[in-house]
Amino acid sequence: MTIASLRPYDFIVTGASGNVGRHLVPLLARGGRTVLAVGRDLDTLRKLFTDQPHVEVASYDALAGLTACDTLVHLAVRNNDTRGSLADFIEVNVDFAMRIANEFKRMNGRRFLNIASILSLDEDDQSPYAVSKAMGVQAIRELVGKRLDNVHIGYFHDGGYFGEKLRMLAAFGPAVGSAFFAMFKMLKPTTSAQSLADYALGPAHALPHPEILTDDLSDALLYRALTRMLDIGVALAIMLLLAPVFAAIWVAIRLDSPGPAIFAQERVGAAQAPFTLYKFRTMKHGTASAGTHEVSASAVTRLGAFLRRTKLDELPQAINLLRGTMTLVGPRPCLYSQTELVEAREALGVYTLKPGITGYAQIRAIDMSQPLVLARADYRYKMLRSLLLDLRIILATARGRGGGDRVAAPDRP
Repeated sequence: MTIASLRPYDFIVTGASGNVGRHLVPLLARGGRTVLAVGRDLDTLRKLFTDQPHVEVASYDALAGLTACDTLVHLAVRNNDTRGSLADFIEVNVDFAMRIANEFKRMNGRRFLNIASILSLDEDDQSPYAVSKAMGVQAIRELVGKRLDNVHIGYFHDGGYFGEKLRMLAAFGPAVGSAFFAMFKMLKPTTSAQSLADYALGPAHALPHPEILTDDLSDALLYRALTRMLDIGVALAIMLLLAPVFAAIWVAIRLDSPGPAIFAQERVGAAQAPFTLYKFRTMKHGTASAGTHEVSASAVTRLGAFLRRTKLDELPQAINLLRGTMTLVGPRPCLYSQTELVEAREALGVYTLKPGITGYAQIRAIDMSQPLVLARADYRYKMLRSLLLDLRIILATARGRGGGDRVAAPDRP
């Protein structure tokens, strides 16, 4: 159908002929909702949606004739896999996006759902795509204010393995294709068409900041199996190959200050279950049990300062890896007394993850002295995690990033 009678529409979808739009539009139209699919090529739109009930198609110029809008889903984009200068990207991702936003504002729309790739979340990414998308989002926000619902998605797929770039997997049949796609999902964050449709059909601003909509890896058996094997392998390697180092540090701690060499403390684990964390003791025996940032630097022993700086104090956590109470990469475990952090993590669903020896927040120098910032960083890792991200975090830690929680300033006399 072409634009004719169904006004106002429940949804207006720009860039509807793209990979996301062609899967999203039919899902939005289920249940009798009216959808206007908008794009540059009307012939392509007609071929895609001719047989779709409750869907009409239109060019961008036709938006000027509409007088009302409920939800506008903005998919039109110059994507990161397209070559071009920054000016080329700005023309589409900023200037054209502002044209659409102005039409939305004129129609007094209720919700502007802007879809972006998770690539635009990377602060270190200075590609024309990332820079232009950030500029576009800021410009749209200034124009439509709280009506903007900005959502970041991963590799988009239709619920199986038939994403646009993996279409060739269909040739191997459903079983083989599904197996390959399961492996792919471990490497990159993905987003299904149905989950995006469900979000668009639901309430606005239902995602914590930064709004990320990706498939949950918690039930991905292959990912869980591989990370568990990695944890066990690393733990055994530490305990077997570094046994002389363990012994030397144990003796050095006992000679440096009174007290045991191993520090054991109850921490908050996955599902908020308590577990015992093991470290080499770096503080004077009898130091109050509190967050590291709440403990004076004077409590750190001479040897402890070296162990903390070199991260050697973390070696006994190999025991936690073997027991399965911790994993290599995850949120750093806190104390139950750190209620602000515990509550913030609970609200963001962070406790579906095992605590880690290193993590996304740690390599960005975010520690427990910033509980809300830390919880949001943990949430971001939860939504973006993959084997490739885990590897990047491990390598960054090995290169010296992620120095652990900072202690408080020394006590003044």
